[in-house]
Amino acid sequence: MSEGALEIDDDMYADEVVADPYTYYGRLREHAPVHWNARYGTWLVTRHSDVVWLLRNPELFSSRFYADDPQPPSPPIHDGDVGDLRFVSAFRSHEMIQNDLPDHGRMRGIFRRYFTPARMEGWRAMVRGAVSDLLDEALAGDVVDLRADVGSVLPLRVIAELLGVRPEDRAALKEHADRRMQSALSLEPDRMRIGASGIRDTSGYLTAMLDMPSGRPEELLSLLIAAEEAGTYSRDEVLANAQMLIDAGHETTIQLICNGALAFLRHPDQWARFVAAPRELAASAVEECLRFDPPLPAPRRLAAQDLDLRGAAIRRGERVAFVIAAANRDPRVFTDPDTFDIGRSPNRHVAFGSGLHVCLGQHLARIEGQEVLAGLAERWPRMRSAGGPVEYAKVRGVRSLVRLDVAR
Repeated sequence: MSEGALEIDDDMYADEVVADPYTYYGRLREHAPVHWNARYGTWLVTRHSDVVWLLRNPELFSSRFYADDPQPPSPPIHDGDVGDLRFVSAFRSHEMIQNDLPDHGRMRGIFRRYFTPARMEGWRAMVRGAVSDLLDEALAGDVVDLRADVGSVLPLRVIAELLGVRPEDRAALKEHADRRMQSALSLEPDRMRIGASGIRDTSGYLTAMLDMPSGRPEELLSLLIAAEEAGTYSRDEVLANAQMLIDAGHETTIQLICNGALAFLRHPDQWARFVAAPRELAASAVEECLRFDPPLPAPRRLAAQDLDLRGAAIRRGERVAFVIAAANRDPRVFTDPDTFDIGRSPNRHVAFGSGLHVCLGQHLARIEGQEVLAGLAERWPRMRSAGGPVEYAKVRGVRSLVRLDVAR
């Protein structure tokens, strides 16, 4: 079947695509695996092998999206917010995930000994305690919004603990983060103005922290302070990467927790299987949640040079999205890819990326997901949907439920 015969609707944010991206992207994967989306000016790469190749060739696909993207914002922003766009782009260009080698290596290097599996495992007791506290509060009633009461609270609490943020400041930090993320996630025309205000407020708070003596040498923020003192980081890079850690440390983990819980609600046989041995199955269950409904469906890069991929002529500077949502269900790699199977092995999903830019906090995110799902299984083994429609936010970059009501 030719691509033209598919009559592809290039509105990636249509209601039916937001509700079910897997049918939409699955058709592309099978019939137009490298597709030019004219509406959003982006190439969509959907097969697992192509996505892995793209991720492992960073010299061909640049991460300097904010610094080098030659195209105007899509969808458009308000004309009066162009200054905010420039501010946000300049600020985010200091993040390690928005840089290529050698700057990416310089920035990431200071965390190499911090985000190791062994060190993150050392935080499991703290995560388990936080989960226990949240579940005590959330599960006191018969119905709970798992997103609002657990999913959106735990990851920020954990990253705030790692950064050394005082408990009384977490609510403000969350509010700043929610505004800041508008610039990256929202499709609304005022997103850059709102995002810029969140960046400025968070920068003010962090600057006050940075200029105070470090309270504990193990705090993550102290690594950034030391990097600035050593001349490895500039102050702008410290502020940008601290905020990147906050965003990456909580936004995608919210989706892992909620999308994973929803997968279990829709597959009661797998929930019963998990409830029978939650601690033993927690690791493989989280991997399957990440594969089946990944938090980041389609991150983007910029083509660093002209190249040909499956006959598609990709030009330097064009946007290229690697569609994790399609790659993770590629039948060339996964048996029965649309089946949710918490015992799946092997499970070569790419939910955390691959290669140079593989997710720095993947081990911590896994621990958080494991502890929440196991805690739910132990405390609420008969968990079921409380009814009502499942609604996803119409945003860019993450697959985010608006709410998730569950009952005993």
